[in-house]
Amino acid sequence: MPDRGETPDRFERAILDALQDDARLSVQDLAQRIGLSTSPTWRRLKALEERGIIRGYVALVDAAALGHGQCVFAHVTLAKHDRDGVAEFERVVGRRDEVLECFSTTGQADYLLRVVVRDAQHYERFLQEAVFSCPAVQQIHSNFALREVKFSVKVPTAP
Repeated sequence: MPDRGETPDRFERAILDALQDDARLSVQDLAQRIGLSTSPTWRRLKALEERGIIRGYVALVDAAALGHGQCVFAHVTLAKHDRDGVAEFERVVGRRDEVLECFSTTGQADYLLRVVVRDAQHYERFLQEAVFSCPAVQQIHSNFALREVKFSVKVPTAP
């Protein structure tokens, strides 16, 4: 587990805001945007990375442009909650590229998965190969998204 240390100061929050808008900013452009010189900006950036507050840098890819036009939210309930059953389920979904997110939840279901697939047949194949083959799974309720209303990966940085 990363050591997040102290709460980010206003310059670190400004760095986080700027990089969440454009992770390709150079340190020089980042420094100019937040109002510091390059060296202290670089030090703060490295500290945010070392503390695990910045977990990495990625490109946001349009799933539909790659043929994965269907987004499905799968609510999975386990029949067995023993350590081995839970570990096996988490291992199976962790290996599947279609699963973009998996959360252990409270409420009706034990897990909520966000899955991207080409179509209903692809989703059925995913269920057969990954979910139904896992003995710990009792049931699954699936909701196909009709359209995306909001998408963001930007985390609020205000204190």
